[in-house]
Parts: sequence; structure tokens; C-alpha cells
Amino acid sequence: MRDSIMQSVFDLHCDTPHNISKNKFNHIIPTKLHHQCYLGAVFAHFVYPRERYPFVEIIKLLSSTIAYIKKLKTAHIIHSFRELDKNKTNIILGVEGGHSFDNTFKQVEVFYQLGVRVFTLTWNNSNKLAHSALRADKKGLTKKGKKFLRELKNYNVILDLSHASTRTVLDVCEICENRVIASHSCVRSLHPSYLRNIDDRAIQAIADKGGVVGVNVSKHHLGDNSVVDHLQYLKDNFGLDIAAIGSDFDGVTDAVIDNPAGLKAVEKELFKKGYKTSDIEKIFSKNFLRVFKKATA
Repeated sequence: MRDSIMQSVFDLHCDTPHNISKNKFNHIIPTKLHHQCYLGAVFAHFVYPRERYPFVEIIKLLSSTIAYIKKLKTAHIIHSFRELDKNKTNIILGVEGGHSFDNTFKQVEVFYQLGVRVFTLTWNNSNKLAHSALRADKKGLTKKGKKFLRELKNYNVILDLSHASTRTVLDVCEICENRVIASHSCVRSLHPSYLRNIDDRAIQAIADKGGVVGVNVSKHHLGDNSVVDHLQYLKDNFGLDIAAIGSDFDGVTDAVIDNPAGLKAVEKELFKKGYKTSDIEKIFSKNFLRVFKKATA
């Protein structure tokens, strides 16, 4: 029996691949996602910049995830909107951090052939393509990064700007022809001391490109506000069509929600604030699916 979330969720960022590789699960248990009303999730593949061969380590993680998901009856990997199956949990493969694909564009081509459709340009570290918010918020794309974007336009992928510096986001949104999102970024205006959160100028640039911003569930990101407070800020200042959920489950140690079933409380609070069913449906899945459809058409 499915849990009582009325709306299906498409989560923009889960760090579950590491747990899959270890077969030891935390927030996300993939076999349960369908029954927790997860229409889908982006599974982000990440290794630390200190790894000697990050590209190789990501390949290993991707191989592990692909093999695992293929065995599941209630989930499958999708590469385009056309493959969406409402009777299963739809997994999109992502790679987080340009340090794993910034040596040569052929690395991106390999990831794409393996099924990756979401590329997160930076992590907390800056790389050869762009600067991160925590390292250099006023510095943006590098010369190599601009060349990278010119090549990326030939691929049906989404560029994820979570972790990126404000200047990077503005630079990308000015020249990028791909669809853009910030998958797991709380609002900086509600918690200004944490530069990892996304600045209003960056949010507006993503909104102007028709993208979305996913709010995560980390207490460190949320500050003294709730998930709903951050969603409300996005709606009030940039419109309902930009708001989404990007939990960062399995990537944070201070989650204010224990697992996907906890999103029932978010839905309940949104209803109390006067949101209609159709509004919540947009936040929980349809806003992102609009972007994914345009990106992979």
C-alpha cells in the first residue's frame, strides 16, 4: 500500500549511489521509493576532489548503480522524458562536480553514453571550468568553461548549478543553450551567512531560463527556516514555476526529514498555507518534469 502523499515526488538530488555501492542504505532505500510516492529521482554520482582519478571512480559508481537498478521491478533508469513510466520510480543518472569531467570533453561524452543526463558543474571546490560559491562567489566561468558550454549544447542534458558561485550562475545563464537548474540549493536571503545557498540574482537568472531551484532538507542550509519557508520565498519572489524539491538525501547528515515519507509533512504544511493540489503537484514534480521534457526532447 502506498503512503499517503497525495502528490508524486520527483527529487532533483539524492546521493544514494555511494550507498548502493556499499549495499548499506540510509535516507533512501531504492526498493521502497515507489511505495513512498517517488515518481523519480536524480541519483548524483560524486567522489571527492582528492581522489587521484575521479573520472575513473565515477565510472565505477555509475556501473554499480546501473547494475543495481536493472534488478529492480519498481524502478528503472530513464534518459529522456519519453521513457517516463508512472508505474515505476524513474531514475535519472547525474554526476556531481566538474572535477570529474573537466580534463577533456571526451569525459562528458563517456558519461553521456553511460546514460548521465544531469551534470552538476561544481561541488564545494572550484575546478577547471568554473568557480564554486564557497571558494570564490564573485568569480565565474573560466575560458575552458565557456568552451565547455559551447560543446555541451549538442547534448540533451541538464546543467545543474547548485554549489556554483553567483558569478558562475550568471555567466552560464547568459551563454548556455542547455536547460539549467539548481538541484539542491536553499535560499541565501533566508540564511545569508551560508554562501552555499543560492543568491537572488542567481535564482532570477535561472527563472529567466525557465529552470527550477530545488530546496534541500539540510538544517545547515535551511537555517532557522523550514523547507516550506524556502519554497514560499521562491514562490513569492520568483513565481511558483521555479520551486522544486532536491532533498540531498544521503548527502547530508543533518536532514530535518528522515526519509521520503517525511515529505508528507511538507505537503500538509503547504495545504495549510493555502496551496492548491495543482500547486503542490508543480513543486513536487511537474516543474522539474517540464524542464526535463524540454531538455531531452
